[in-house]
Amino acid sequence: VPIADALKNPLTPVWILHGGDHFTVAWSSAVTPAEPGSKFLLHHWNGLPPGGPRLADLEITAIKGAISQGTSPSKFYKPEPGEIEEVVQADPDDKKKFLGQYRKWRYEVMLAFDRPDLQGEQRPADALPEPKFQQEDPRYQRPGAWRCCLCYDRRFTTMNFDLVPADSPDWCPKCSRSRKECGWSLWIPFAELPPKRQASCMSQYAKKIEPLLWTKWPEAEILEVSGRELPDC
Repeated sequence: VPIADALKNPLTPVWILHGGDHFTVAWSSAVTPAEPGSKFLLHHWNGLPPGGPRLADLEITAIKGAISQGTSPSKFYKPEPGEIEEVVQADPDDKKKFLGQYRKWRYEVMLAFDRPDLQGEQRPADALPEPKFQQEDPRYQRPGAWRCCLCYDRRFTTMNFDLVPADSPDWCPKCSRSRKECGWSLWIPFAELPPKRQASCMSQYAKKIEPLLWTKWPEAEILEVSGRELPDC
């Protein structure tokens, strides 16, 4: 005897989300578009506390469209000098000013330097190159105390995590090198970070529901229609 065929084969898409400790459900009232840049409405229901019971309407901007099948994991290529080697942190002031809006924050980054000891494949000639930044680009500088690139690279050996004080603007007393010789961190807005670095920041600072939805719509912008925080899942 057929039972609830409409629920077993819905006319519009329904997704079951597992946020770690329980399941929630998301659905759309229409077939969701797959084209990059498309926008649509998604409904999300969480029936359990502490995040629920709550019904939330989510506006999705699918920046890169939808994934129709699995993607191959990205490979690690040895970074070239001028590429971003590591994101150190998000700007603490930006985090307070734009609470939870990590796309509006600036990020402290370290540029790669020549390191013969670092192992990794060379990027193939046909692979898209990573953008490179100039150490002295005035757009990304910050006055005051600064972070030495060489000392940061050795921080777990020396256990010294301090910044170079502002009264030593051109010399690092910890490694006894000039600022130009050892390099320093830059502060780069999210929008100007390379895609892989953006994805890393998003994974670190996003609400739990965002990475779940990104498995279908990579790096999509997700807003709660009423202006509240994104729902838990």
